Amino acid sequence: MTELPPDPFQLPVVGGGELEALLASSGPPVLLDFFATWCGPCAWIVPTLRALSQEYGDRLTVVKVDVDTDAEVARHFRIGSVPTVVLWAQGEEVGRSVGVEPKVVRGLVQSTIGPHSTREG
Repeated sequence: MTELPPDPFQLPVVGGGELEALLASSGPPVLLDFFATWCGPCAWIVPTLRALSQEYGDRLTVVKVDVDTDAEVARHFRIGSVPTVVLWAQGEEVGRSVGVEPKVVRGLVQSTIGPHSTREG
């Protein structure tokens, strides 16, 4: 298997024990992007995820989960197709988007966390 290049959008790829620890923590909500390297549409949602990560800062953790590398995690979350974005907060799934749905993903985050900080200008 060839090594994948780094994610150009700088979103961390997690799985296994690292993901378990992240979801078990009492930290901020976690937005999980279930993707596959062969999936073209999976790249289309990344700009929205990156923007949310930047807008919400430490109020939201955004990570990617490779369904081919971590098939067991994908089964646990009942991922049937990619991209699938799952929002996890307070120990449970609070929302899910299947396909490329930037407005739905943004709405999930806003309804759980609230609007991102407004810039003073």
